[in-house]
Amino acid sequence: MLFTIHHVAGSGGSIASQVISAATNSILISEINPFAPIRNKKIEPFYDPTSILWHLTYNSQEISANNKLKYFFFQLGISINHAQGFSKNLVIRDHTHSTFNFLGNDIFLNNEKIDSLFIDPLKLFYKTNSSEINFPQAKPIHSIRHPLDNYISARKRGWLGAYCGLNLNIENYCKSLIKLQKYMETKEKAVVIRYEDLCLGMEKVLASVFKDLEVEYKIPTLVDIYKNKVTGKSGRKSADISLRDRVISEVDKDLIDEINKSLSYKEYCNMNNYNINYKEYPII
Repeated sequence: MLFTIHHVAGSGGSIASQVISAATNSILISEINPFAPIRNKKIEPFYDPTSILWHLTYNSQEISANNKLKYFFFQLGISINHAQGFSKNLVIRDHTHSTFNFLGNDIFLNNEKIDSLFIDPLKLFYKTNSSEINFPQAKPIHSIRHPLDNYISARKRGWLGAYCGLNLNIENYCKSLIKLQKYMETKEKAVVIRYEDLCLGMEKVLASVFKDLEVEYKIPTLVDIYKNKVTGKSGRKSADISLRDRVISEVDKDLIDEINKSLSYKEYCNMNNYNINYKEYPII
């Protein structure tokens, strides 16, 4: 079975994906965007004899979007075949930060405007290969975090532009969080989990998630969880899974003013039973 997990940057998605993978006997494939650049011009060529496309584009230019789609399909097909050979499931972690159309740009796939550069190609893969692929797809998992903690983390790393455009403030940020969650819940029928709940009571969260997904799972140990190697661990440095206190000093005066004025901040908190008061515990 294929599980997918979706979350914005700085929301604890790395640990969430590791937990879901360990609980479902899955191989984790982390931070995928089918249309991302093949090469990183900052990295000098090195000996990597199986990476044909990396070497191709290093001495040429990026391959076309159509060829990237084919490349995604081939890789996904091989991944499914590989997982089946080991009687494993797959968890693919969407790089939602770069794949979801937060700012309403014109993004097309097969001449149709789309919302996600990951979800829509994945649907097309299953549609195109329906007669050949016996690997069912579970409902997506959408992982979230308190918007203030999420905002602080993203701001610290310079990641707000993908959500806010040119106007970097918590109102625009929360508008994007609302847009993503409504899309995931309404259109994709996603199961939503709060990062805070995962830190405070993993067993309870997993019971709820997998009841909704109607699949078997196990409660993983920390050893099980950290066997799944993951990219993008931007915040967590320690090995335990626990909720950190908010650093109030990072909530500066300008941010406090933005919070007090932001209707979208209040809406997102109310949608997910988060505490609006920045000085208090994040969950209700």
